[in-house]
Amino acid sequence: MKTLRSALIITLGVALIASGWIAYKHYHRPGLEAYAAHAYVGPAVPEGAPTLTATWYGTTSVLLSDGEESVLVDPFFSRPEGWLKMLTNQKVAPDPEKIGRWLKDAKLNRLQAVLVSHSHHDHAMDSGVIAAATRASLVGSESTAYIGRGARVGEYLIRVPILGKPIPLGHYTITFFESRHAGATGGAPTGNITEPLITPARYLDYKQGGTYSILVEHALGKVLFHGSSGYAPDMLKGQKADVTFLGIALLGELEPYLKETVDAVGATRVIPTHWDDFTRSLDEPLVPNLIGVQLDKFFKDMAQLRPQVSVQTLKLGEPVLLFAGAAPAPKPVEPPKGKKARRK
Repeated sequence: MKTLRSALIITLGVALIASGWIAYKHYHRPGLEAYAAHAYVGPAVPEGAPTLTATWYGTTSVLLSDGEESVLVDPFFSRPEGWLKMLTNQKVAPDPEKIGRWLKDAKLNRLQAVLVSHSHHDHAMDSGVIAAATRASLVGSESTAYIGRGARVGEYLIRVPILGKPIPLGHYTITFFESRHAGATGGAPTGNITEPLITPARYLDYKQGGTYSILVEHALGKVLFHGSSGYAPDMLKGQKADVTFLGIALLGELEPYLKETVDAVGATRVIPTHWDDFTRSLDEPLVPNLIGVQLDKFFKDMAQLRPQVSVQTLKLGEPVLLFAGAAPAPKPVEPPKGKKARRK
């Protein structure tokens, strides 16, 4: 009896400590002050100059636009709420109302492509629905293709890239490179989706399907999207990018990570992503994730390890200027018709 009582007391104590830790982590999530201090303010743009803008929508979801055409990376507007729902592997589905509202707010122009870095729910859940609605190309792994088929994306719109081979899409050229998922598990749930994913589906049905680093090239500049903080050695050898959107969830040792994702492409700007708690709606203020994110440490380490690299942060849903071209030359003023020029 005494042994049982002692075991119960120990179990209760552990549960109370765990509950206290969770509560502390829920209400104390440092790093937002440093994040705000690095807010990006773009330069003034001459009237009529061509531009390329980026809009961040939480996690690794980014919209690139040149005012005429756009590409959307890892769209995840639905964001089913609550850790418990995810931890108990309940069924979830894309939310058409949220997707439509955020896309309308984005004032979306011609969407050329939806690009997916891997097929976990927080990167790929909304991809098929958006590609089907906008008739944009859906570019990603075979697993992503099955998400698209489950959302009734036309087969002619689904593209599984050959790694390292550029894909021209309108004003953009897209290249996928093999990478690795972060974390000790290698990115569970691992494996591949092998049949059309019909929603609602369980969280664990969104299998990883391989992880990629995505290079997007435009006439105005080159942008690397690296959503998960794993990497493959020399995966980007010989490539160039001006800006790296850098996922920092489950981040391990920063130095080798920067060598493979920032130094390798010569990027002079880094924009951190995948730091926010994706179990919260985009209608709520963004906060750092409970697990696997040390936002304040990231800024401190970047300042120490790469002081020459500019770390810039984006506000939710607010487009910022990434690149601007030269303003058009003014048109020459023609003399009035019917009048001869005076002789000297």
